[in-house]
Amino acid sequence: MNIDQQIKQALQEEYQEIVEQNRQTDANPFKQMRAGFKTGMKWVYAQVIFYSVLFFGISMYGIYRFYHEQDPKSLLGWGIVIIVFTLLTQFAKSWYWSELGRNRVIREVKLLELQVAHLTEKLDQRN
Repeated sequence: MNIDQQIKQALQEEYQEIVEQNRQTDANPFKQMRAGFKTGMKWVYAQVIFYSVLFFGISMYGIYRFYHEQDPKSLLGWGIVIIVFTLLTQFAKSWYWSELGRNRVIREVKLLELQVAHLTEKLDQRN
């Protein structure tokens, strides 16, 4: 087997692997999340999820305290806590979901690159 055939075989195997991975990953969001934890940014993703849950918990505690307060100053304070931590939760979630979308786009670009290489190879064989 010469070097050209080895390259073609490696490209074909990589192409099939990426196609299968895309089929499995794009099936549902939980698989996309799990695929995100296989990248180099897994610690960042874990921190964002942790802080998102923490901010949500603080928001829920703020809602609880808001409904049990009588003093207007305390109501205002707990209302601000609710607004700030709810916004922080939403910022963290929207950043994470945009990262999932970015990872999906990167997978698709890799797949397109392999398809272009495969088509170029077929065109070179014809000539």
